[in-house]
Amino acid sequence: MSSAIYPSLKGKRVVITGGGSGIGAGLVAGFVRQGAEVIFLDIVDADSEALVAELSKDAAIAPVYKRCDLMDIDALKATFAEIGDVDVLVNNAGNDDRHSLADLTPAYWDNRIGCATWCSRPRPWPAA
Repeated sequence: MSSAIYPSLKGKRVVITGGGSGIGAGLVAGFVRQGAEVIFLDIVDADSEALVAELSKDAAIAPVYKRCDLMDIDALKATFAEIGDVDVLVNNAGNDDRHSLADLTPAYWDNRIGCATWCSRPRPWPAA
């Protein structure tokens, strides 16, 4: 399958939240193919490490996985301080496990809505 090449992405630092699986993994792969410096954040270690191993085989710049729970604001701040300047931020993270309506609790709801709304907001603090 052929895909478009965007030379302007080559060497750009791209951060993708929730990049370890699903749509996020597809985003990571797409930016890696463009020659971007991809750093992705997730909490699913096995899938994320497997993605790095797979994409690193042919990548001009191997992707980097950083374990970061986006609901832990101190960890999120520390991770972005470590990453430094970012050219492209893709807020993709979410938590969409399948369940029955009977299993829904207020705590579960708050956690899922918190992740969906908090994780998609821009950083509320100035860059370090």
